[in-house]
Amino acid sequence: MDRVPIIGSPQLFDRVIADIQRGLADNLDWLDYSFGRAERLVKIVNGRRIYTPNVYVGGNEYLPVMPDEGLGNFSFFVLHDPQDVDWSAHVQSFMTAPFSLIVWVDVRTIVESRNTEQIKAEILDALGRTLVRDGSFEITRISEQAENVYKGYTLDEVDNQFLMHPFAGFRFEGVIKTKQPCMR
Repeated sequence: MDRVPIIGSPQLFDRVIADIQRGLADNLDWLDYSFGRAERLVKIVNGRRIYTPNVYVGGNEYLPVMPDEGLGNFSFFVLHDPQDVDWSAHVQSFMTAPFSLIVWVDVRTIVESRNTEQIKAEILDALGRTLVRDGSFEITRISEQAENVYKGYTLDEVDNQFLMHPFAGFRFEGVIKTKQPCMR
C-alpha cells in the first residue's frame, strides 16, 4: 500500500484533500500513512449497529482506520454534511464543507516523553507548509479525548485504551473550500 494513497482522478474536495495528504507526508517523516477521505461504514454485530471509518483501497476492499497499532502513525479525513454550494450555470462554482483530519500516533515513535503538545504543534506546522492549488482550508478546533477524536464512530471501552500512553489521537476540525472552473 502506498504511504500516500491518492484517489484516482481526484475532483472537488478530493483534490484539496490530496494536496493536504502530500503536505502531511512531506513534512511529517514519522507519519506512516496519509490517507484521504474515509467513508462511514455500518455493520451489525450482535444486533448492534457498529460505525467505523474506512478508506477505500480498491476493488471492493476497504481498510478500517480505527485505533490500531498495526497501521503505525496515520491520518485520514472526514468530510461532513452538509456541503454549501455556490453554483450557477456557466460560472465558476465554489463549495464549502466542514471537515475533520484525524491523526493517530504511537508517541514513542515521535518524541521521548508524552509531549502531545509538541506533536500537535508539528502537525499544525506541517499543515501550514502545505500548498493547496484548487481551494483552501482552515483549522478551527482540535480535540484529543477518545469520544471526540472518533466522534460519529463506535468505540467501546477496550478501543478507548488505544488512546492512552503510548498512543494518542487528535481531531483537527475546520472548513475546507474548493472551486470548479466554469464548463462551457
